[in-house]
Amino acid sequence: MKDAMLSLDIYAWLKENRDKIEGGFFKKIYQIGEREFLFKIYKNETRALYVNLRGWIYFAEKETPLEPSMFVMFLRKRFSGKRITEISQIGFDRIVKISADNGYTLIIELFGDGNIIVVKDGIIERAFVEREWRHRVILRGEKYTPPPGGRHPLRDINEICKILRSSKYDVVRTLARTFNFGKYAEEICIRANVDKNSKNVSDKECERIKEAVHTMFEFDGGYIYEDFFSPIPLKMYSSEPKHYETFNEALKNYVISAPEVESEEIMKIKRRIDDIKKSIDNFTQQEETYRSIGDLIYAHFGEVEECLEKARKGLIDYDRKRKILKLTLENKDVELDIRKSAGENASIYYEKAKKLKEKIKGAKEALQRAEEELQRVKKAEKKRKREKKRKRRRFWFEKYRWFISSEDVLVIAGRDAKTNEEVVKKHLGQKDLYMHADIHGAPSVVIKSEGKNIGENTLKEAAQFAVSMSKAWNAGFGNMSAYWVYPSQVSKMGESGEYVSKGAWVVHGKRNYFHHVPLRLALGMIDFQGVKLLMCGPVDSVISRCNEYIIIEPGDIKKEDFAKKIARIFDVPVDEVMKILPPGKIRIVESKGVKF
Repeated sequence: MKDAMLSLDIYAWLKENRDKIEGGFFKKIYQIGEREFLFKIYKNETRALYVNLRGWIYFAEKETPLEPSMFVMFLRKRFSGKRITEISQIGFDRIVKISADNGYTLIIELFGDGNIIVVKDGIIERAFVEREWRHRVILRGEKYTPPPGGRHPLRDINEICKILRSSKYDVVRTLARTFNFGKYAEEICIRANVDKNSKNVSDKECERIKEAVHTMFEFDGGYIYEDFFSPIPLKMYSSEPKHYETFNEALKNYVISAPEVESEEIMKIKRRIDDIKKSIDNFTQQEETYRSIGDLIYAHFGEVEECLEKARKGLIDYDRKRKILKLTLENKDVELDIRKSAGENASIYYEKAKKLKEKIKGAKEALQRAEEELQRVKKAEKKRKREKKRKRRRFWFEKYRWFISSEDVLVIAGRDAKTNEEVVKKHLGQKDLYMHADIHGAPSVVIKSEGKNIGENTLKEAAQFAVSMSKAWNAGFGNMSAYWVYPSQVSKMGESGEYVSKGAWVVHGKRNYFHHVPLRLALGMIDFQGVKLLMCGPVDSVISRCNEYIIIEPGDIKKEDFAKKIARIFDVPVDEVMKILPPGKIRIVESKGVKF
């Protein structure tokens, strides 16, 4: 499985997408993973340039975090709003250079664990990871020097024959290493009809190799094979590839469809387990061999003793240097020490078998420890991946109770006195509406217009939300009344001029009522701006957006127990579920597509 872009891939991608970047502007920069970055670039439209330092660069939308890392803050100060004057590949290596109009250069190294280096006037100002090698350093204040590069296949095309003939490697390895072609070197050999293992190439073969190299740069969208992607169709695969109009599309689809690669730590433990198993097999085989030889010596005791005596007297040949006599007993070769008796020789083999048995025991214990370690690491990695999955973009309204109506209108409500104060003071705009259940101990509900018309369906849903999130739920009521008013009717001043407490509001004038509103809600996973959110809202708002949902009303299931089950069903943290549930016990009325 191809797990990173090669030099030719980077060359092809840059050729295809250079005009979408040069002349554009850095809009936003994010770090979205341990070694993953997203650069929002604007040129006619905003595009998200995804960079995985372990070998990937292409356009793809990704979920972005709210809080920037320190390194990202540094990048934003140097590059945000700056025009991109050039994007290029350094040599024919897996290094991309992006130059801005303020004199700063962003160097993205896409080999090994990768790196991002900020350079000005050739001097390193900062690096994502500072490193030091024998041949170069990536340290602040030092001159940036790329790694010792190979030859450029197009620039040095006329040197190919000379290099191939002087190389100590065969054709395919020389093309792969010296010209950074990697696995594409095999394709060149096939196209040139040259034996890839040859170390001596003729003039005609050299010319064919040159022609084949040129054809490698005739890009045509993107191709995905079983375990490989390419900007050109390949002859080294017999299967039909899937063709994409652009190489960028091929890259995105390859990454999405590629099976998950095990971590280096897991692979390392698995290799150790395989080595231990092989050792156990070898020890077991040797132990059985030594024990059987000991048995053979006793089975032919007289014959062995006689041969040993003859050897001591020089009557038969033996290895005089090692003092070893070789005999064949029942078609098995046996080595005997002539200085020892038959019984002593048998004991030597039994002792060897005994030591091997101890080794087998120790190896089996080591195997058990390694297998237990593998399970621990797998479990830890699974937990990390689950936690990473849960670390998603957080929206401002999640601080409050909220739902998105069936008419795509955002509705928020307070959780407590503090947030009841906030939703009105901070978020009740002139074109919004205020909703409240006709009961003391209900949250302030704000229906956000945001330039949209607030329809009758949204009002009914907001009324259901208001009564369901009130203390009426905990009291087990079946239905309640709620009303809505305009923002100008909501105030902190009472009729006699007194100022009400924090979280409380006074409503003046006419109230627009909804009566007999059922206390009933639903839960389901919605897609909001590309992010999966678990929403608890009025029934119509949820079922209009979800194929799988659970409808609830006041009941006898403890809120905590219900939250744990919902968390398992929708794979979200329990505390996230607790925040969105109504204030009291629950009963399940109906479910669709969900096994509770």
